Amino acid sequence: MRCAQFRTALSARLDGESSGLPEVRLDKHVARCTGCRDWLAQAERLRARVRTDAADGPSPEWSAGLLARLGEDREGGQPPTAR
Repeated sequence: MRCAQFRTALSARLDGESSGLPEVRLDKHVARCTGCRDWLAQAERLRARVRTDAADGPSPEWSAGLLARLGEDREGGQPPTAR
């Protein structure tokens, strides 16, 4: 089995899905394979960062820019009013 298949299984595991492989086999491969171990560490860091960013929500600057762009799409170029 190639590393790409193990990484697909690791990605599924990170997403809370079935990896499609026996967990022991997956864990043994990660323990032996530096490349997959590094890949998993990077994927875990990315996942944690995405969750943190999503929990914080968009910045006020990003929100203001989005609202301004949405307003440009409206007739007359007026931004939508707050409710």
